[in-house]
Amino acid sequence: MDLKEKLDKIDFEFENGLRFKATNRLRNLIQENPNEIELWNKLAEFYYESGFLDAAGKYWILTETTEERIIKCVEIYEKSVNYSGNQILQEIVFRGDKTKLSKFAQQKLTDLELDSEKKTKYVPKYNPKQNIQKKYNTKQIQTSKDKLIGKFFFFVFILIVISVIVGFVTIIKWIFGN
Repeated sequence: MDLKEKLDKIDFEFENGLRFKATNRLRNLIQENPNEIELWNKLAEFYYESGFLDAAGKYWILTETTEERIIKCVEIYEKSVNYSGNQILQEIVFRGDKTKLSKFAQQKLTDLELDSEKKTKYVPKYNPKQNIQKKYNTKQIQTSKDKLIGKFFFFVFILIVISVIVGFVTIIKWIFGN
């Protein structure tokens, strides 16, 4: 399913009262496509329509706008976290490529990082999102190979031990003539 089909499904769910499900799907889609600020804006719009102004502000924080409602929501969100750059960075968890963002969004992230460094001496770092599915499958295949090789060597080791024991028993029987 491509991105447009997923968004259509999310819109359908939201319009038909499945707002919690739609927002969860949209958050997951943001995790898969962190550079798509349009997804962030759509989720913010969902929260705004549902009356969660602080949550809307959280997802509109990287959006440059002159709309009063968006500015108000961002202000409410920032106030709810005591204007803490560190807290905001931990909550939005931007895993995308900053260079693909607008100049405003890049500057906003930089300002949040500077505030976090100034106040807490720590800046949360998140690695850019990679295709986890491919990474996971590669590790799983390699792990299966490793397990198979480990079992093979264990089997060979057991055969050697059994052969040595049988050899000692045979030599002892031969020496003592039983």
